[in-house]
Amino acid sequence: MNYLGYVFRDIRLSKNYSLKEVSKGIISVSFLSKFERGNSDISLSKFSLLLDRLNLTLEEFMFISNDYKPTHLENILNNIKRAYENNELTLLLKIEEEEYGKWLKYNITSYLYNSIMIKALAHNLDSTVIFQKDDLINISDYLFSVDNWGFYEIMLFGNTMHILNKDLVITLSKELTQKTEVYKNIKKFNEEVIKVLLNTIVFCVEANKWKETQQFIQYVEKISEGTDFYFEKTKLMFLKGIYNIATGNQTIGTEMAQNAIQTMRFLGDINLANNHELYLEEKLAVIK
Repeated sequence: MNYLGYVFRDIRLSKNYSLKEVSKGIISVSFLSKFERGNSDISLSKFSLLLDRLNLTLEEFMFISNDYKPTHLENILNNIKRAYENNELTLLLKIEEEEYGKWLKYNITSYLYNSIMIKALAHNLDSTVIFQKDDLINISDYLFSVDNWGFYEIMLFGNTMHILNKDLVITLSKELTQKTEVYKNIKKFNEEVIKVLLNTIVFCVEANKWKETQQFIQYVEKISEGTDFYFEKTKLMFLKGIYNIATGNQTIGTEMAQNAIQTMRFLGDINLANNHELYLEEKLAVIK
């Protein structure tokens, strides 16, 4: 925490705040001065209030304190995303090997979970990439054990759900709706939750789990209300259409799905629109 005090002082001075202005009503001027000089630690709750006084988020502060560089987690996620989106299987497996090596060296389980998650993504690119039964158990056991899911748990589940069986995905998704309540007022977090649950709805549709489909649709509607998550809302409208088609409301459902596809085209995502149009045709063909 000592180093953080130096960083805090630099930010305070750059914003032209005095010690008195920042500390008023939170801590004493002398205590803040000691913290900035590295002579005292401070509680997280008080530190959060001081950051608010500087109109600075904790995320911004940590970015500055890390010399304006991403954290290790952000770095690895960016590298994984780049490799996956560019279909660079060799690079993806190299990152996986590095994370697994760190787990063997340091015995820190997050490295193991990272390794399994990367293998799951690699499996999407090449189905010959295999998993051990213990890999799936490790991921599910960890997620069940965490009381409040943060961004890491959402990301871990979202990137491995396609290798889990559908019933386990549905169960863990129900856990997600309960274990993310503490972060429900954070917009960025809600966006990630919605993205994962949209995939869960697809799982439910494919498994003909219509009760669960309806439950997750209602939950996503609730947490997306009043937001500007246009892509997510369009995807949800399409899935609501599929749900209606499957449960006997074919006319209404087809119209909803087609409207969603039209919106995708309007927004310029032609490939996405075409893929959803094919999916709609398949569902309609099954009913006929």
